[in-house]
Amino acid sequence: MVVTSSLEHDLKPLLILCGLMSVLLPAISKAELYVVVIEGLAGDGVYAEQFATQVAAVTEASKTLTTDNRVYVFPARSVTREDVLDHFTTLGTQITASDRLAVYLIGHGSYDDYEYKFNIAGPDLTGDDLAQALSELPGGNQLVVNTSSASGALADALMNDERMLILATRSGAERHATKFGNYFAAALGDPGADLDKNQVISAGEAYRFAERQVDDYFERNGQLATEHSRIEGDRTDRFSLARLGASRPDRDDDVLAELIARREALNGQLDELRLSRDAMSAGDYQETLLQKLLELAQTENEIEAREGELGREN
Repeated sequence: MVVTSSLEHDLKPLLILCGLMSVLLPAISKAELYVVVIEGLAGDGVYAEQFATQVAAVTEASKTLTTDNRVYVFPARSVTREDVLDHFTTLGTQITASDRLAVYLIGHGSYDDYEYKFNIAGPDLTGDDLAQALSELPGGNQLVVNTSSASGALADALMNDERMLILATRSGAERHATKFGNYFAAALGDPGADLDKNQVISAGEAYRFAERQVDDYFERNGQLATEHSRIEGDRTDRFSLARLGASRPDRDDDVLAELIARREALNGQLDELRLSRDAMSAGDYQETLLQKLLELAQTENEIEAREGELGREN
């Protein structure tokens, strides 16, 4: 919404002019972000380097939004189908209906006109494996990003009214190794992907950045495009994947640590609020958004003040 975007962009001037507003509205429960990154077999050194770079970028971006213990990475050298499925079973005992889950598949995929497989050591991970594992988790705030070849075939197994999908190919018939993953991972740290300039990269923004870069690559090289990415779900612009400029400051000062924890909690509440927007009236959404943004701006001011007292730069 244009009104919402303007509201968020103009927040600090509003806070300076008006101060904190005492708006008595119900508190939003804190929603956590859980991330699973699965690296597949590379096949050769070039792809091994690319996949490792993508995994590192996705992992670091995820840690700007959630704690390290909620980001789980399966490296190609040791990942097995059993380990992955066991991890999803464990997640089922930790995640709540209000939490968010992002799953990244970074590697090669295959499709035999019957079944999609993500290539790992030993038995491959299939589309049906993922569909069953995800369906057993509570809540519907799930995003699956698959950068592999033939990843479009995964849509048939995973697509539903709530789940969001970002796939490097339109269908299982596009079987060439993809460029999409390199650009998608890069988008998570590139201000050029931040179209609304709110210092947060959403899934939708990262997708559009990567889509443009893939198109430019094939046009620049005078080649016929061998991949056409695909996005499913109407909430991808509300699903945050990275926070730009997010530092990991020293937390040896108790006051600063408490303020940083408060900021992280408020950012999580804002992510959950945006995802829940369709279930709220426009008036309630705007009022609650304003309250949370004001609280966040006040917390940012307190962090800056405390860092000034400690002689640190923000």
